[in-house]
Amino acid sequence: MDADQEARPAATPNNESGRASGGSDGDGGSGGSGNGRRGVLAGLAAVGGLAIGALLGLPGVSYVLDPLLRRNASKGGGFRKVAELSRLSKEHPIAVAVLGEQTDAWTRAPERKLGTVWLRLVDDNKVEALNAECPHLGCKVGYDAAKKHFACPCHESAFALDGKRKGGPAPRNMDGLETRVVDGSVEVRFVRFRAQVEEQIEIG
Repeated sequence: MDADQEARPAATPNNESGRASGGSDGDGGSGGSGNGRRGVLAGLAAVGGLAIGALLGLPGVSYVLDPLLRRNASKGGGFRKVAELSRLSKEHPIAVAVLGEQTDAWTRAPERKLGTVWLRLVDDNKVEALNAECPHLGCKVGYDAAKKHFACPCHESAFALDGKRKGGPAPRNMDGLETRVVDGSVEVRFVRFRAQVEEQIEIG
């Protein structure tokens, strides 16, 4: 009995030591695999976040680009019907409004007044159109019937019947516009040009 009692206490430290050693090994192994799993999960989460961000970003990008695309598509505009050919005369020009869709940032306004043009018949089926905006500061140019020339009321720029500059601070002639006659109607390609410069620079 004494021998057995002496043997049992000797075995207990060995078992506890084995458990401690095994536990230490087990913890070390699980820690390494846990770090690996966490790395994989973090990578997947990052990829998922990027994918979601891209998906969410698409509508925003479209929203921002939409007015730019519309502006580029409509820049310069197409031909617009402005008057009947029968109204025009070779003697004096007439002013007519140009109507059409107006695009401003993210809004569209149909059938708004875009501007005014002066029309004059120069041949039986040929029409001359001049933008009524003064190339100096954009004031509306009028027609002086007594002097038979165009005149800007803001800074006294004057232009001949064909739009050529006669005097004043305007840096260039009045801006001519493309025209065509379709089935008795006069159509104008209405565009605006930058003011205060000598060359014609189209701005829409």
